[in-house]
Amino acid sequence: MITHTNLARLFLVGVAAMGIYLALFGVSQDGLTLVPCPFFAMTGIGCPGCGMTRACLALTQGDLSAAWRFHPFSFLLVGLAVAVAFFPVSCQVLWGRVAPPVRSLIYTGLISLCLSLWIYRWFL
Repeated sequence: MITHTNLARLFLVGVAAMGIYLALFGVSQDGLTLVPCPFFAMTGIGCPGCGMTRACLALTQGDLSAAWRFHPFSFLLVGLAVAVAFFPVSCQVLWGRVAPPVRSLIYTGLISLCLSLWIYRWFL
């Protein structure tokens, strides 16, 4: 059965495996394209999530500044994945205590921040 916990663990194992591969074979994450972006392929403009894979791989190698440069939300993504993978019950209880309107506000805020970052980078 596929659960959030299993997905978070699979994500962490995959990122860790790729990080180890990059470290062993000396491949730089700068020019790495693991997941081609369909939005970029069609428009030539990076999507709001572009750079996330490279940022997560930079985190596995301990390069925090590169991870921040690629995509600042990688810290949030990896942090949430670690929390859900290793503390699933606590996360479920904590999220269950959050009122639905507050959940909507959190989702809206995160989406707004991500889109704001995208627009900022687009004009940079």
